[in-house]
Amino acid sequence: MHTAKYLFFLLGPIGFLIFLLSLTPWHKEENLRAYKGVIDLRGIQSASSGPVDLSGEWEFFWSQEPGKILESFHGNMTVPGSWNRETELHPSYERLGYATYRLKVLLPDVWVGKVLTLGLGTVWSSYRLYLDGEFQGESGGPSTSTQSSVARVQPRSFSFVPSSSQIEISIFVTNNFARQGGISSPIKLGPSEVMLSTRTRTIFTDIFAFSSLVIMGLYHISLYLYLRSSKAPLYFGFMSMAIGIRTLVTNTRLLMEFFPSINQNGIQMIEQISMMCATGLYLLFFYETFTVYASKLYIRISLAIISLFILMTLFGSLEFNSSKVAYFHLFIGITIGYVIYVIFGIDFDKENNSSYILYGSGILFLGVAIDLFYTYILKVSSHQVSHIALVLFVFLQSLVIASDRSSKYKEAKLLTEDLQTMNLELFEMKEKLVQKVEDRTRTLNDTLQQINRELEIAQNVQRKILTPPEREIKGIRFDYVYKPLEKVGGDFLDISEINPGQVRVLLADAVGHGVQASLMTMALKTEYEELKKLACPTLVLKELNGRFLRKFDTLESIFPCFVADIYLEKKEVLYASAGHPDQVLLSPDGNFELLHKTGPILGLFDDLEIEFSTYKFPTGSRLLLFSDGLIENRRKENRWSTVETIASRASTLSSVSLQKLLEELVVMEERSRGDEQRYDDITIIAIESRETPEYPA
Repeated sequence: MHTAKYLFFLLGPIGFLIFLLSLTPWHKEENLRAYKGVIDLRGIQSASSGPVDLSGEWEFFWSQEPGKILESFHGNMTVPGSWNRETELHPSYERLGYATYRLKVLLPDVWVGKVLTLGLGTVWSSYRLYLDGEFQGESGGPSTSTQSSVARVQPRSFSFVPSSSQIEISIFVTNNFARQGGISSPIKLGPSEVMLSTRTRTIFTDIFAFSSLVIMGLYHISLYLYLRSSKAPLYFGFMSMAIGIRTLVTNTRLLMEFFPSINQNGIQMIEQISMMCATGLYLLFFYETFTVYASKLYIRISLAIISLFILMTLFGSLEFNSSKVAYFHLFIGITIGYVIYVIFGIDFDKENNSSYILYGSGILFLGVAIDLFYTYILKVSSHQVSHIALVLFVFLQSLVIASDRSSKYKEAKLLTEDLQTMNLELFEMKEKLVQKVEDRTRTLNDTLQQINRELEIAQNVQRKILTPPEREIKGIRFDYVYKPLEKVGGDFLDISEINPGQVRVLLADAVGHGVQASLMTMALKTEYEELKKLACPTLVLKELNGRFLRKFDTLESIFPCFVADIYLEKKEVLYASAGHPDQVLLSPDGNFELLHKTGPILGLFDDLEIEFSTYKFPTGSRLLLFSDGLIENRRKENRWSTVETIASRASTLSSVSLQKLLEELVVMEERSRGDEQRYDDITIIAIESRETPEYPA
């Protein structure tokens, strides 16, 4: 275990907690408290002071309405707080029911005659407000009958002009579904312009969190769609989107402002389902990032539990969902504990950039823990600190992506420079050789002629090892074009029926061209003949890779290779591609699929991880294979010979013969190249499925 790892994981959340504490207004004059139903604000000297929290002891009349209050049957209730939570100030009342809160406010002289605003936050689950006995407004439809009450938990502000230095606030509250009844967030009072400024800042914070999370979510999703290298950005993007949506139904509840027709049941579903989806997506993101350390079984069980909670939320009532969410919060606590357990087993030295993710996870866990502490310990509305924590988490994740992309770009740039240097050196060697040959004497010309004769023989031998185009294989027809850059080339192909009803196709491209590359094709032919009948293309590629690394390691031989099996009776094609360019599968209806590579190029790695893919290959389908010479010889400003344009053009020629199709593709390559010379061998294979013959059982 690394001590630095523990410190790094813990210091981030501790710093975040210190940041939150620094924002707490410890020394503001607004920290006044109500006592036995009265709060004295007469010490305020400035007309622009505020807002003031009217927190403390309010008079509380259980099961009584404003205007029908029996003064002898009252007690005191802490605001903010839950009436079904027993404290030293009051006993515990029933969760569902109704009550009236009352507070006398002694106003400062500088506020009398001014426009004041009273702001109410979270009140479970509906209320009606009276000032000095006059009705001011309501949220939802409070009633003495919980069955007829209409729940609506939405922050609201009420403006008024006090005519005297004392006002009486009465709030009739009904709870018909929530786990905690009563006023669970502070009630604020202050001059209208100050209250408006405070609300604007709160709304801005929510909009900032929402927009940041949604934008970063879309960015990560787009990153996955373009690269497809890992699903971690995809899961992280959807998680950010889910939490972003949740910010619209918490704190200021902006969604209720823009869509007032959405009822409380809909708001509750959005809040809970987005939270559940975000939890599941975080687990998937964590597992995708630290697959070696996390338990796949735990992730699957957790996802099943989350799916069950989502189903219950979709079909549950307001009261049921309000009660059940406590169990999901417990599940979140267990999940946080499991993730922390896994984190302490991660090796920081092996996992690049993992520190940022763990740092962000610690901040996120602290934010969630603070929200749960407010909800279950203090039993008041939380400040949704987890939203701010997630924004920081998203920022740290963006640093991971930036660092990862930067390192990969540097590696790709170095590799490109090395390959360019190698190609230039080979080209210079060829030019020097030509110059020397021209300066030779007649004797050397004779030697050159002898070499040419031997090259002719090598060319004939090389063509002999290729599958003859006139070979007939039942169930398919095929044709190909083989155009080496020189007399001999580095492309190799083979089309054989290895079993009744199973045709295997191989296309390989040795790096380079000329004699050296042709010798590699001879070696490839020898090795492939021994491996041709292995069960699966992936086995063929892995065995070829191992043999070339063992036998020809000094040659530094690397080559892309594509192997496909055509099953005539099943009408399927199964392929594996080791670093080969995308190939084309043409369907009878003119559509096409690109067959992407499924593994790295051969000759580089001992431990080769390669997969296979299967596609339908009905009668009339065509398989179009080609070496990279077909798409790499074009001019930079020309885009005629990209894989997509080749596939699109070939799909329009589905009715012509294979020979005509090949001729058209060669013409496309020549047009795209213009007057420039070719730099690589070109091989194009076209295979068409026809009626399948009967094979003996």
